Amino acid sequence: MRAFFEGLVLLAAVVVYFLPAIVADAREREDAFALTIFNVLFGWTVVGWIAAFVWARHRASDKRLAKLASNTRRSLGRVTIAKIVARSRRARAERRQSTLSA
Repeated sequence: MRAFFEGLVLLAAVVVYFLPAIVADAREREDAFALTIFNVLFGWTVVGWIAAFVWARHRASDKRLAKLASNTRRSLGRVTIAKIVARSRRARAERRQSTLSA
């Protein structure tokens, strides 16, 4: 009988430990796998478990994701434009050098 209760307590502890992952899966979060990995790695710390639980309960906002995607596109555009301008300046300097030396 004692072994049964010990097994029951162990099962309850495992369920509580993985509660953030269970909540994320129940809420059908797209990042449930990442949250589960975070829970496995850092859930043994109280702070890690609380962070995973808050992450699982927090609503993933489409507006926030759209803003992140927009900022990423802008950053890539700036980098691309900077590279195009730099290449143009190098080509212009090379043309000037070739006309001066000719």
